[in-house]
Amino acid sequence: MEKVWVIENPDEYLKPRRTQQVKKEISPRKEIPPPNEKNPALAYTLSLAFWGAGQLYNGHRSKGLSYACLMLYCYVAAFLALMYDQQIPFYLRYYGISPAQAVLGASILLVFILIFWVSNASNAYHAAVSARRTPFAGVSTRAYPVLCSLLIPGWGQFLNGQPLKGGLFAGCAVLSVFSLVSVLGILPLWPSLEKSDSRLVVEEVLLMSMLYLLITPALWIFSVFDAWKVGQDEIKKAPLLERLRAANNRRRARGWVRGVFPQIKTTVLLALLLTFLLVIINQYYFPRNYYSAYLTDAQKWSSKQGMALIAEHIGTVIAELPALRM
Repeated sequence: MEKVWVIENPDEYLKPRRTQQVKKEISPRKEIPPPNEKNPALAYTLSLAFWGAGQLYNGHRSKGLSYACLMLYCYVAAFLALMYDQQIPFYLRYYGISPAQAVLGASILLVFILIFWVSNASNAYHAAVSARRTPFAGVSTRAYPVLCSLLIPGWGQFLNGQPLKGGLFAGCAVLSVFSLVSVLGILPLWPSLEKSDSRLVVEEVLLMSMLYLLITPALWIFSVFDAWKVGQDEIKKAPLLERLRAANNRRRARGWVRGVFPQIKTTVLLALLLTFLLVIINQYYFPRNYYSAYLTDAQKWSSKQGMALIAEHIGTVIAELPALRM
């Protein structure tokens, strides 16, 4: 005999299967938890503190170790130069390198080192950004960008997720550090430099460094102010081109006064305040012969030191000073 299965209530039998099938159809897909993504701000900070550290953090071992070895080599070379500073001139003369040529070569080497320093940190930042699945919107805290920009211009901008602006400020920081080191290094060595075309180039480097140091404090202050202002408003962390398009749209819709000025009024007021304070200090706290006396002394001293280019520029400023003061 054949066995026959009799189902008294087919609906009750199929109900669990239908329920499972419906649940399977309507149940949402399980969301994959976001991966443990790299932090571009941390990568930039690590590479800024020690070459290659950000690359190692990103998982680029060969590049990170190469950069780290290069930094150790620079530290060892600087240490040896300080230890054998008395013997270095003899080695330079043996190879036919004059003191002025040595100073000029050291200045060029310093430029490349500083550029590589900030480029190494920027490379670590962009590598961490490209490896992320979600865009980097900057650090959540407001204090770190301000403090970091106070130490090195551009650092706070990278922490806020603005690499383009951070790169511009970092370039200004490179020029500031180079100018300061050049002035502090060239002036003590100047009496030992022989008269040559190389010394004339060194004097030009010294002059440009002195002029750039005059505007360095303003650039430093503006970097700190920008990091603080962007940290107060998440919208300002958007890419620069998008913000410019948004500002242009507001200008078309509301005009300059209502559409654009409210967004930049703090910056404009700060610039006006600094300009007002500079004019007041210049007009009422310094007598008219204050600059002339100091510039005349500087011209005499530079002439005695054989600085023809600097003495000439100071003389030009002294000649134009009465017209500027009126």
